[in-house]
Amino acid sequence: MAFPRRLLTEGESVVLELRPHWASFGWSVPAATAAVAALVSVTIAFPKAPVAVGEALLAVAAVAGLWLAARAIRRATTALVVTNARLVQRSGVLARQGVEVQLDRVNEISYRQSIGERLLGTGRLYLEVGGERGFLAFHHVRRPAEVAAVLHEQLGGRRSATVSHPHDIGRGRHHGYTPHDWAGAFDTPPAGVPVIEGRSVAQQLVELEDLYRRGVVSETEFGERRARLVELL
Repeated sequence: MAFPRRLLTEGESVVLELRPHWASFGWSVPAATAAVAALVSVTIAFPKAPVAVGEALLAVAAVAGLWLAARAIRRATTALVVTNARLVQRSGVLARQGVEVQLDRVNEISYRQSIGERLLGTGRLYLEVGGERGFLAFHHVRRPAEVAAVLHEQLGGRRSATVSHPHDIGRGRHHGYTPHDWAGAFDTPPAGVPVIEGRSVAQQLVELEDLYRRGVVSETEFGERRARLVELL
């Protein structure tokens, strides 16, 4: 199931598209294998066994097979997609569900792998997203370290492309950075930059953006305070 290109916005392109790792089948594979093996073994070893025994084993094998088929369909219809603007996870055939995260809203990217997951080449990907979502977890991600590296690369590219100078803040440009990107940039405000309470207006805008992304201030309060600061620029 390729990611539908019609869902891409103008200027957006797919960077990475992954299916869940085969470990997402879980216990359905060994359960189906054991059920079929038991059915075949009993049929061969005890050809005169009661019919009820064979029917019971056949029912167990059928249930295990359905479980395996359901996992296979879910895996085939699930995709984790990284574009140059978003991270998208889509799943489902008839009833579809998905998660979309704008890269500009991502504060932190991390991954976790147990020893077994490292041997299998799978793991969990975690994103800290500004606003109400907090942390998002994506399970059974193939090569999570590489996916995290791709996300860091795209995130870094967007931040460097959207903000070329601290003075761009509040002038209609999209800002997808964190305050750490400009750490120390306003220790000595440039000439001509308004200063309030020993801090430049631009620095206060950065701090206000940080508070909003962390959910400390509401969207309404953020808009009002930002408007007052922009008027001083």
